[in-house]
Amino acid sequence: MGYASRVIDGVGGRRLLLGLGGLYVLVAAVFPAALLLGDRTANSVGIISVLTGAAGLALLYGGYRLPRTDIRADLYGDIAEWCVRGIGVMLAILGFIQLVAGLNDVAANVFVLTSLAGLAGFGMGNHDARAKTRALDAEERQREAERYSRELERYHTIVETVNDGIYVADCDDRFTLVNGAYANMTGYDREELVGSHVSLVLDETSVTAEIRSDLDADIAGRQTYSATMQTAGGERRDIEANVARLPGTDGGPYDRVGVVRDVTERNERERRLEEQNERLDSFAGMLAHELRNPVNIGQIYSNRLPRETNPEAVEYVTEAFDRIDNMIDVMLVVTRGREAVSSPSSVSLADVAEAAWDEVTAPDATLAVAVEATIRADETYVRHLFRNLFENSVEHGGSGVAITVGGLPTGFYVEDDGSGIPADFRERVFETGYTTASERGGMGLGLTFVREMADVYDWTCTVIESESGGARFEFENVAVVESVAE
Repeated sequence: MGYASRVIDGVGGRRLLLGLGGLYVLVAAVFPAALLLGDRTANSVGIISVLTGAAGLALLYGGYRLPRTDIRADLYGDIAEWCVRGIGVMLAILGFIQLVAGLNDVAANVFVLTSLAGLAGFGMGNHDARAKTRALDAEERQREAERYSRELERYHTIVETVNDGIYVADCDDRFTLVNGAYANMTGYDREELVGSHVSLVLDETSVTAEIRSDLDADIAGRQTYSATMQTAGGERRDIEANVARLPGTDGGPYDRVGVVRDVTERNERERRLEEQNERLDSFAGMLAHELRNPVNIGQIYSNRLPRETNPEAVEYVTEAFDRIDNMIDVMLVVTRGREAVSSPSSVSLADVAEAAWDEVTAPDATLAVAVEATIRADETYVRHLFRNLFENSVEHGGSGVAITVGGLPTGFYVEDDGSGIPADFRERVFETGYTTASERGGMGLGLTFVREMADVYDWTCTVIESESGGARFEFENVAVVESVAE
């Protein structure tokens, strides 16, 4: 880039054009004063002023109009450079003539000829800039077309790669595009689908009307629609679809795009699981009913056994029946949840905790009850909850573990000074079947029952570390009837 080009870029092409035009208009305005200073005639002065002023006005108007033309703004400097070059060439010619033959009127020649040369340069520059603008615009359109082609290819690859079916339907509910996954899902070829009405595969026409209504209300993108698809082979498949409106004319017809997933197998698994749960629930109820009477009879007759003959055996039998009775209650809550729990009543936490402790065989362990609240719950199941937590503390904290039952602002807690539960296992301990005492007959239902009980009553159950490093089970959001300050 030459020196002149750098100057023009620094000043600005349009500013320079306006400046040159203004300069020549100013010269034309003051030139008549030469009548008072020289021997020029009014006619010659008028011709010089008119020619110079007309060229200046043309440059001013051309510079003013540039932003309203299709010439790129970054080419204004090229137009100004053509003007400067024209003026420079004319000055060089006039200088050569002055040296060779001399000029009769230097001022007149300089003002008139350079202004006309500048105007000619503006015309040439304007033509050159328009040509360059067309060339640059063509290059940009080519690059944009190439970019669009790459983007289109990219989206085509994405649409064909995903496992979900994708389709586009027009305002008349006819397919205009489907991907390979959608064609495979329906069993039809693409050629058969494109142009066909969506009712070819969609069994429920009401779903189509609902989708169209939601699209009109601009709420469809936040919903998932369930429907039944009929394949080319006559098979009925469960599907879920997310639908969105494609950009179109405001207020006019529009296309929609849908992403479809075949959920037939998932729904079948859910149905099987629901049936299994129903059978399990029925089996649990039947088993509990069938076992309850024999257990009750066993408990009654175990109390009549002669303890003097073999007190240890009597104690084992009594404890075995109590354990079976406890397991029946635990099993019912784990399998039936809320249905297994009777209407809540007022339960004293302190009394129930003491009653549960009497059922635990741990002569070296200690229990401290530091809560005097009454809650709304089922006394039998609250006693089972405490008993399971106490036995868990004895099992993992050792025979001499110290257990505390205390109050919280909206509930209660049970903690011990044992070895505690590692943070990574604090959620796993509630899983059904999880136990570290399987060799001693543990079934992994104790803490599952605790979590299920909390869920039944909408309590919040969390496990943290106690101040002594043991385990602390906290129950909050408990319906407290009465709480006595300690």
